[in-house]
Amino acid sequence: MDFYGWRIEQQLILIEKERVEKETQERERVERERFEEEKKQQEILEAEMAERKRIEREEALEDERLWYEKHGQNYADYEYHEDEDEDYDDEKED
Repeated sequence: MDFYGWRIEQQLILIEKERVEKETQERERVERERFEEEKKQQEILEAEMAERKRIEREEALEDERLWYEKHGQNYADYEYHEDEDEDYDDEKED
């Protein structure tokens, strides 16, 4: 009888180990799938942000082109001089 009880106990232990292993594998699979889905969503968001930035840059360039077209090329030829900026900074400190 002791031998029979011992074998049943070993079978139950084995069944429990298999159950725990299956649950662990399932949990890990679900976690991997969730991680991959989050990664995919993040990539989609980043692509959308990059597209919005590209569109905004194009719109800004078009606005600038239209402004120069309206106001003439005089402004386009103006060069900013660093010396003028330094003079302005000196005046602010006084």
